[in-house]
Amino acid sequence: MKTLLYSFLILSGTTLFAQHKRSDPFPEIPSGGIALAQVFDSKVTDPSQYTAHLSKVCYIWGALKAEQPAGVIASKYFPSIRTPDKKLSIAWYQEYHPDWVMYQEDRITPAYGYVYSYGGLTPLDVSNPEVQEFYFNTFILPAVKSGYKMVAMDNVDLGNWPKSAGHFKGKEWVQLYTGKKDDPVFQQNMISWMQYLSAKLRPLGVRVSANIKATTASAEVILKVIDAVDMWVDETGFCHRGENITGGAWKKAFLFLRKVAPVKAYVSINQVKGLVPQAPAAQIEWVLANYLLSRGPQSLLALAEYGKTTVYHYFDYRKEMDVAIGEPVAEPEESGSGAWIRPYTRGLCLVNPSAVNVAAVQLPKGKWKTLRGNVIENEVNMDPASGLVLTR
Repeated sequence: MKTLLYSFLILSGTTLFAQHKRSDPFPEIPSGGIALAQVFDSKVTDPSQYTAHLSKVCYIWGALKAEQPAGVIASKYFPSIRTPDKKLSIAWYQEYHPDWVMYQEDRITPAYGYVYSYGGLTPLDVSNPEVQEFYFNTFILPAVKSGYKMVAMDNVDLGNWPKSAGHFKGKEWVQLYTGKKDDPVFQQNMISWMQYLSAKLRPLGVRVSANIKATTASAEVILKVIDAVDMWVDETGFCHRGENITGGAWKKAFLFLRKVAPVKAYVSINQVKGLVPQAPAAQIEWVLANYLLSRGPQSLLALAEYGKTTVYHYFDYRKEMDVAIGEPVAEPEESGSGAWIRPYTRGLCLVNPSAVNVAAVQLPKGKWKTLRGNVIENEVNMDPASGLVLTR
Protein backbone atom coordinates (compact mmCIF):
# COMPACT_ATOMS: atom_id res chain seq x y z
CA MET A 1 0.00 0.00 0.00
CA LYS A 2 1.56 3.26 -1.12
CA THR A 3 0.95 6.59 0.60
CA LEU A 4 0.64 9.66 -1.59
CA LEU A 5 1.39 12.96 0.12
CA TYR A 6 0.01 15.95 -1.70
CA SER A 7 -1.88 19.02 -0.65
CA PHE A 8 -5.36 19.76 -1.83
CA LEU A 9 -5.25 21.71 -5.06
CA ILE A 10 -8.04 23.59 -6.75
CA LEU A 11 -7.71 22.45 -10.33
CA SER A 12 -8.69 24.60 -13.26
CA GLY A 13 -10.28 23.03 -16.28
CA THR A 14 -13.49 22.32 -18.06
CA THR A 15 -16.55 22.04 -15.88
CA LEU A 16 -18.03 18.59 -15.49
CA PHE A 17 -21.49 19.94 -16.14
CA ALA A 18 -22.93 18.84 -19.47
CA GLN A 19 -25.53 20.76 -21.39
CA HIS A 20 -28.44 18.33 -21.23
CA LYS A 21 -32.15 18.88 -20.93
CA ARG A 22 -32.96 20.39 -17.55
CA SER A 23 -35.93 18.85 -15.78
CA ASP A 24 -38.55 21.00 -14.13
CA PRO A 25 -37.67 21.19 -10.44
CA PHE A 26 -39.21 19.01 -7.77
CA PRO A 27 -40.03 21.50 -4.98
CA GLU A 28 -40.09 18.62 -2.47
CA ILE A 29 -36.34 17.94 -2.90
CA PRO A 30 -33.95 20.28 -1.03
CA SER A 31 -30.84 21.43 -2.86
CA GLY A 32 -28.53 20.88 0.12
CA GLY A 33 -27.85 18.41 2.88
CA ILE A 34 -28.97 14.80 2.57
CA ALA A 35 -32.34 14.19 0.92
CA LEU A 36 -33.63 10.61 1.06
CA ALA A 37 -35.57 8.22 -1.15
CA GLN A 38 -37.45 5.14 0.03
CA VAL A 39 -37.30 2.09 -2.26
CA PHE A 40 -40.64 0.27 -1.93
CA ASP A 41 -42.62 0.61 1.30
CA SER A 42 -44.55 -2.61 1.97
CA LYS A 43 -42.70 -3.13 5.29
CA VAL A 44 -43.04 0.48 6.49
CA THR A 45 -45.66 0.54 9.25
CA ASP A 46 -45.30 4.19 10.25
CA PRO A 47 -44.87 6.65 7.36
CA SER A 48 -44.43 9.51 9.84
CA GLN A 49 -40.82 8.27 10.16
CA TYR A 50 -40.12 9.73 6.74
CA THR A 51 -40.13 13.29 8.06
CA ALA A 52 -39.15 12.71 11.70
CA HIS A 53 -35.39 13.24 11.24
CA LEU A 54 -33.03 15.94 10.04
CA SER A 55 -32.68 14.20 6.67
CA LYS A 56 -36.13 13.51 5.28
CA VAL A 57 -37.62 11.17 2.71
CA CYS A 58 -38.83 13.11 -0.32
CA TYR A 59 -39.66 10.30 -2.73
CA ILE A 60 -40.93 6.70 -2.65
CA TRP A 61 -40.12 4.35 -5.50
CA GLY A 62 -42.98 1.87 -5.80
CA ALA A 63 -45.33 3.21 -3.12
CA LEU A 64 -48.33 1.09 -2.18
CA LYS A 65 -50.52 4.18 -1.81
CA ALA A 66 -50.64 7.53 -3.54
CA GLU A 67 -51.40 9.32 -0.28
CA GLN A 68 -48.25 10.04 1.73
CA PRO A 69 -47.08 12.56 4.36
CA ALA A 70 -46.74 16.14 3.14
CA GLY A 71 -43.59 16.66 1.10
CA VAL A 72 -43.26 13.00 0.05
CA ILE A 73 -43.74 12.08 -3.63
CA ALA A 74 -45.29 8.65 -4.24
CA SER A 75 -44.64 6.75 -7.45
CA LYS A 76 -46.49 3.72 -8.80
CA TYR A 77 -44.31 0.78 -9.84
CA PHE A 78 -44.38 -0.67 -13.37
CA PRO A 79 -42.05 -3.21 -15.02
CA SER A 80 -41.08 -1.39 -18.19
CA ILE A 81 -41.35 -4.12 -20.82
CA ARG A 82 -43.51 -6.69 -19.03
CA THR A 83 -47.18 -6.77 -18.12
CA PRO A 84 -47.69 -5.27 -14.64
CA ASP A 85 -50.62 -7.58 -13.89
CA LYS A 86 -49.63 -11.21 -13.33
CA LYS A 87 -53.32 -12.17 -13.59
CA LEU A 88 -52.97 -11.45 -17.30
CA SER A 89 -50.92 -14.58 -17.90
CA ILE A 90 -48.94 -15.42 -20.98
CA ALA A 91 -51.77 -17.79 -21.94
CA TRP A 92 -54.16 -14.82 -21.92
CA TYR A 93 -51.89 -12.77 -24.17
CA GLN A 94 -51.25 -15.74 -26.48
CA GLU A 95 -54.99 -16.14 -26.92
CA TYR A 96 -56.06 -12.51 -27.29
CA HIS A 97 -52.89 -10.67 -28.39
CA PRO A 98 -50.36 -13.28 -29.59
CA ASP A 99 -48.42 -10.75 -31.67
CA TRP A 100 -47.63 -8.71 -28.54
CA VAL A 101 -45.58 -11.43 -26.81
CA MET A 102 -41.78 -11.25 -27.14
CA TYR A 103 -39.64 -14.39 -27.47
CA GLN A 104 -35.95 -15.20 -27.48
CA GLU A 105 -34.04 -16.30 -30.56
CA ASP A 106 -35.26 -19.91 -30.28
CA ARG A 107 -38.79 -18.60 -30.97
CA ILE A 108 -40.08 -20.69 -28.08
CA THR A 109 -38.80 -19.15 -24.85
CA PRO A 110 -40.66 -16.01 -23.72
CA ALA A 111 -38.20 -13.16 -23.12
CA TYR A 112 -39.15 -12.89 -19.44
CA GLY A 113 -35.85 -11.57 -18.12
CA TYR A 114 -36.92 -12.54 -14.60
CA VAL A 115 -38.74 -15.68 -13.49
CA TYR A 116 -40.41 -15.78 -10.07
CA SER A 117 -42.03 -18.49 -7.95
CA TYR A 118 -45.28 -17.91 -9.83
CA GLY A 119 -43.55 -17.71 -13.22
CA GLY A 120 -42.65 -14.69 -15.32
CA LEU A 121 -44.51 -11.52 -16.22
CA THR A 122 -45.43 -11.62 -19.89
CA PRO A 123 -42.84 -9.75 -22.00
CA LEU A 124 -44.43 -7.26 -24.38
CA ASP A 125 -43.39 -5.57 -27.60
CA VAL A 126 -43.40 -1.98 -26.36
CA SER A 127 -42.42 -0.72 -29.81
CA ASN A 128 -45.94 -1.60 -30.97
CA PRO A 129 -48.28 1.45 -30.74
CA GLU A 130 -51.15 -0.86 -29.81
CA VAL A 131 -49.14 -2.23 -26.88
CA GLN A 132 -48.20 1.28 -25.78
CA GLU A 133 -51.83 2.40 -25.81
CA PHE A 134 -53.00 -0.75 -24.00
CA TYR A 135 -50.28 -0.47 -21.36
CA PHE A 136 -51.02 3.19 -20.75
CA ASN A 137 -54.82 2.93 -20.63
CA THR A 138 -55.04 -0.39 -18.77
CA PHE A 139 -52.31 0.00 -16.17
CA ILE A 140 -50.90 3.52 -15.91
CA LEU A 141 -53.99 5.69 -16.32
CA PRO A 142 -55.88 4.02 -13.43
CA ALA A 143 -52.89 4.74 -11.18
CA VAL A 144 -52.94 8.38 -12.23
CA LYS A 145 -56.67 8.59 -11.54
CA SER A 146 -56.08 7.14 -8.06
CA GLY A 147 -53.79 10.05 -7.22
CA TYR A 148 -50.24 9.09 -8.18
CA LYS A 149 -48.19 12.00 -9.51
CA MET A 150 -45.30 9.84 -10.66
CA VAL A 151 -44.69 6.45 -12.24
CA ALA A 152 -41.66 4.25 -11.50
CA MET A 153 -40.54 2.37 -14.61
CA ASP A 154 -38.27 -0.51 -13.63
CA ASN A 155 -35.57 -2.28 -15.62
CA VAL A 156 -35.18 0.37 -18.29
CA ASP A 157 -32.09 -1.55 -19.31
CA LEU A 158 -30.65 -0.80 -22.74
CA GLY A 159 -28.62 -4.02 -22.73
CA ASN A 160 -31.53 -6.28 -23.82
CA TRP A 161 -31.22 -8.35 -20.64
CA PRO A 162 -34.22 -10.61 -21.52
CA LYS A 163 -32.54 -11.55 -24.86
CA SER A 164 -35.60 -10.42 -26.77
CA ALA A 165 -35.53 -11.27 -30.46
CA GLY A 166 -39.02 -11.08 -31.95
CA HIS A 167 -42.67 -12.10 -31.97
CA PHE A 168 -45.16 -13.98 -34.10
CA LYS A 169 -47.73 -12.42 -36.40
CA GLY A 170 -50.02 -15.32 -37.08
CA LYS A 171 -47.63 -18.14 -37.96
CA GLU A 172 -45.04 -15.74 -39.35
CA TRP A 173 -41.98 -14.87 -37.24
CA VAL A 174 -41.16 -11.15 -37.03
CA GLN A 175 -37.53 -10.53 -36.10
CA LEU A 176 -37.15 -7.26 -34.19
CA TYR A 177 -33.81 -7.62 -32.44
CA THR A 178 -30.62 -9.64 -32.62
CA GLY A 179 -31.11 -11.07 -29.13
CA LYS A 180 -27.68 -9.69 -28.22
CA LYS A 181 -26.98 -7.15 -25.48
CA ASP A 182 -25.74 -4.33 -27.70
CA ASP A 183 -28.63 -3.81 -30.10
CA PRO A 184 -29.22 -0.25 -31.40
CA VAL A 185 -32.81 -1.05 -32.43
CA PHE A 186 -33.67 -2.36 -28.96
CA GLN A 187 -32.05 0.71 -27.43
CA GLN A 188 -33.96 3.15 -29.62
CA ASN A 189 -37.26 1.38 -28.96
CA MET A 190 -36.70 1.65 -25.21
CA ILE A 191 -35.88 5.34 -25.54
CA SER A 192 -39.00 5.88 -27.66
CA TRP A 193 -41.13 4.04 -25.07
CA MET A 194 -39.94 6.39 -22.32
CA GLN A 195 -40.52 9.39 -24.58
CA TYR A 196 -44.06 8.17 -25.28
CA LEU A 197 -44.85 7.83 -21.57
CA SER A 198 -43.44 11.26 -20.75
CA ALA A 199 -45.39 12.87 -23.58
CA LYS A 200 -48.63 11.28 -22.36
CA LEU A 201 -48.10 11.92 -18.65
CA ARG A 202 -46.60 15.40 -18.43
CA PRO A 203 -49.80 17.14 -19.63
CA LEU A 204 -51.55 15.32 -16.77
CA GLY A 205 -49.06 16.68 -14.23
CA VAL A 206 -47.46 13.25 -13.79
CA ARG A 207 -43.75 12.52 -14.05
CA VAL A 208 -41.67 9.52 -15.03
CA SER A 209 -38.83 8.01 -13.03
CA ALA A 210 -36.81 5.17 -14.52
CA ASN A 211 -34.39 2.62 -13.14
CA ILE A 212 -31.62 2.81 -15.74
CA LYS A 213 -28.34 0.91 -15.56
CA ALA A 214 -25.69 3.27 -16.88
CA THR A 215 -23.29 0.55 -18.06
CA THR A 216 -25.62 -1.19 -20.53
CA ALA A 217 -24.91 1.06 -23.52
CA SER A 218 -22.65 3.91 -24.55
CA ALA A 219 -22.79 7.08 -22.48
CA GLU A 220 -24.37 8.92 -25.41
CA VAL A 221 -27.22 6.41 -25.63
CA ILE A 222 -27.76 6.28 -21.86
CA LEU A 223 -27.99 10.06 -21.76
CA LYS A 224 -30.76 9.94 -24.36
CA VAL A 225 -32.96 7.67 -22.28
CA ILE A 226 -32.23 9.69 -19.13
CA ASP A 227 -33.21 12.85 -21.02
CA ALA A 228 -36.52 11.17 -21.89
CA VAL A 229 -37.62 10.89 -18.25
CA ASP A 230 -37.88 13.20 -15.25
CA MET A 231 -35.85 11.22 -12.72
CA TRP A 232 -32.99 8.76 -13.09
CA VAL A 233 -32.92 5.97 -10.52
CA ASP A 234 -29.44 4.43 -10.28
CA GLU A 235 -29.51 1.04 -8.54
CA THR A 236 -25.70 0.78 -8.54
CA GLY A 237 -24.77 3.95 -6.64
CA PHE A 238 -21.27 3.90 -5.14
CA CYS A 239 -21.84 0.77 -3.06
CA HIS A 240 -23.25 -2.25 -4.87
CA ARG A 241 -23.95 -5.70 -3.46
CA GLY A 242 -22.14 -4.80 -0.27
CA GLU A 243 -18.92 -3.61 -1.92
CA ASN A 244 -17.64 -0.08 -2.44
CA ILE A 245 -17.13 0.88 -6.07
CA THR A 246 -13.55 2.09 -6.47
CA GLY A 247 -10.77 2.86 -8.94
CA GLY A 248 -11.56 3.21 -12.62
CA ALA A 249 -15.16 2.07 -12.18
CA TRP A 250 -15.67 4.81 -9.58
CA LYS A 251 -14.21 7.51 -11.80
CA LYS A 252 -16.29 6.47 -14.80
CA ALA A 253 -19.48 6.43 -12.72
CA PHE A 254 -18.66 9.73 -11.00
CA LEU A 255 -17.85 11.64 -14.19
CA PHE A 256 -20.99 10.34 -15.89
CA LEU A 257 -23.10 11.30 -12.89
CA ARG A 258 -21.71 14.82 -12.94
CA LYS A 259 -23.12 15.18 -16.44
CA VAL A 260 -26.59 14.28 -15.19
CA ALA A 261 -27.05 15.34 -11.56
CA PRO A 262 -26.79 19.12 -12.15
CA VAL A 263 -29.80 19.07 -14.49
CA LYS A 264 -31.83 15.96 -13.64
CA ALA A 265 -33.54 14.53 -10.58
CA TYR A 266 -31.49 11.54 -9.45
CA VAL A 267 -31.73 8.69 -6.93
CA SER A 268 -28.53 6.98 -5.78
CA ILE A 269 -29.37 3.52 -4.39
CA ASN A 270 -26.54 2.03 -2.33
CA GLN A 271 -26.62 -1.61 -1.23
CA VAL A 272 -24.55 -1.82 1.95
CA LYS A 273 -23.08 -4.90 3.58
CA GLY A 274 -25.64 -6.64 5.79
CA LEU A 275 -28.51 -4.96 7.60
CA VAL A 276 -28.48 -1.19 7.25
CA PRO A 277 -28.51 -0.54 11.04
CA GLN A 278 -25.49 -2.85 11.47
CA ALA A 279 -23.57 -1.90 8.31
CA PRO A 280 -19.98 -0.73 8.94
CA ALA A 281 -19.78 2.94 9.90
CA ALA A 282 -16.93 3.44 7.42
CA GLN A 283 -19.11 2.16 4.58
CA ILE A 284 -22.01 4.39 5.57
CA GLU A 285 -19.68 7.40 5.59
CA TRP A 286 -18.34 6.32 2.19
CA VAL A 287 -21.88 6.37 0.83
CA LEU A 288 -22.74 9.73 2.41
CA ALA A 289 -19.51 11.35 1.22
CA ASN A 290 -20.00 10.14 -2.34
CA TYR A 291 -23.58 11.34 -2.38
CA LEU A 292 -22.57 14.78 -1.14
CA LEU A 293 -19.63 14.93 -3.54
CA SER A 294 -21.72 14.14 -6.59
CA ARG A 295 -25.16 15.47 -5.71
CA GLY A 296 -27.04 17.99 -7.76
CA PRO A 297 -29.91 20.25 -6.68
CA GLN A 298 -32.44 17.40 -7.13
CA SER A 299 -30.45 14.39 -5.87
CA LEU A 300 -31.70 11.75 -3.43
CA LEU A 301 -30.01 8.97 -1.46
CA ALA A 302 -31.35 5.50 -0.64
CA LEU A 303 -29.78 2.73 1.45
CA ALA A 304 -30.62 -0.96 1.13
CA GLU A 305 -29.29 -4.06 2.85
CA TYR A 306 -27.37 -6.70 0.97
CA GLY A 307 -26.81 -10.24 2.20
CA LYS A 308 -27.49 -13.07 -0.19
CA THR A 309 -29.72 -10.69 -2.09
CA THR A 310 -30.81 -7.06 -1.98
CA VAL A 311 -33.59 -6.24 0.49
CA TYR A 312 -35.79 -3.20 -0.01
CA HIS A 313 -39.19 -2.22 1.49
CA TYR A 314 -37.90 -1.28 4.99
CA PHE A 315 -37.26 2.23 6.30
CA ASP A 316 -33.80 2.46 7.88
CA TYR A 317 -32.20 5.60 9.24
CA ARG A 318 -28.61 5.98 10.43
CA LYS A 319 -27.59 8.62 12.95
CA GLU A 320 -24.80 9.63 10.56
CA MET A 321 -27.50 11.12 8.35
CA ASP A 322 -28.18 13.76 11.00
CA VAL A 323 -25.43 15.98 9.61
CA ALA A 324 -26.20 19.64 8.99
CA ILE A 325 -23.66 20.28 6.24
CA GLY A 326 -25.66 22.92 4.39
CA GLU A 327 -25.52 23.74 0.68
CA PRO A 328 -22.71 22.96 -1.77
CA VAL A 329 -20.75 26.10 -2.58
CA ALA A 330 -18.45 24.80 -5.34
CA GLU A 331 -18.02 21.94 -7.77
CA PRO A 332 -16.12 18.79 -6.74
CA GLU A 333 -12.37 19.07 -7.27
CA GLU A 334 -9.63 16.45 -7.36
CA SER A 335 -6.65 16.92 -5.08
CA GLY A 336 -3.09 16.07 -6.01
CA SER A 337 -3.30 12.96 -3.85
CA GLY A 338 -6.17 11.47 -5.84
CA ALA A 339 -8.84 12.31 -3.27
CA TRP A 340 -11.83 14.46 -4.20
CA ILE A 341 -13.23 17.27 -2.09
CA ARG A 342 -16.26 19.54 -2.16
CA PRO A 343 -17.02 22.43 0.18
CA TYR A 344 -20.44 23.05 1.70
CA THR A 345 -21.67 26.08 3.62
CA ARG A 346 -21.22 24.22 6.92
CA GLY A 347 -18.67 21.58 6.07
CA LEU A 348 -16.71 19.47 3.61
CA CYS A 349 -17.01 16.06 2.02
CA LEU A 350 -13.99 14.08 0.88
CA VAL A 351 -13.68 10.81 -1.06
CA ASN A 352 -10.62 8.67 -1.72
CA PRO A 353 -11.73 6.39 -4.58
CA SER A 354 -8.47 4.45 -4.78
CA ALA A 355 -8.71 0.80 -3.70
CA VAL A 356 -5.00 0.67 -2.77
CA ASN A 357 -3.58 4.12 -1.99
CA VAL A 358 -3.83 6.28 1.12
CA ALA A 359 -4.51 9.92 0.24
CA ALA A 360 -3.15 12.79 2.33
CA VAL A 361 -5.29 15.91 2.03
CA GLN A 362 -4.46 19.37 3.35
CA LEU A 363 -7.66 20.73 4.90
CA PRO A 364 -8.78 24.35 4.72
CA LYS A 365 -7.88 26.36 7.82
CA GLY A 366 -9.87 25.78 10.96
CA LYS A 367 -11.12 22.93 13.09
CA TRP A 368 -13.35 20.27 11.58
CA LYS A 369 -15.66 17.83 13.31
CA THR A 370 -16.05 14.24 12.08
CA LEU A 371 -19.27 12.24 12.15
CA ARG A 372 -17.92 10.48 15.24
CA GLY A 373 -17.42 13.78 17.06
CA ASN A 374 -13.63 13.98 16.77
CA VAL A 375 -11.97 17.29 15.94
CA ILE A 376 -9.29 17.40 13.25
CA GLU A 377 -7.34 20.16 11.52
CA ASN A 378 -4.51 20.78 9.06
CA GLU A 379 -4.09 17.43 7.28
CA VAL A 380 -5.97 14.15 7.11
CA ASN A 381 -4.82 10.77 5.79
CA MET A 382 -7.65 8.96 4.06
CA ASP A 383 -7.65 5.17 3.88
CA PRO A 384 -8.26 3.52 0.51
CA ALA A 385 -11.92 3.42 -0.53
CA SER A 386 -12.97 5.81 2.22
CA GLY A 387 -15.15 8.86 2.61
CA LEU A 388 -15.12 11.67 5.12
CA VAL A 389 -17.90 14.08 6.03
CA LEU A 390 -16.77 17.06 8.12
CA THR A 391 -18.65 19.97 9.65
CA ARG A 392 -17.63 23.23 11.30
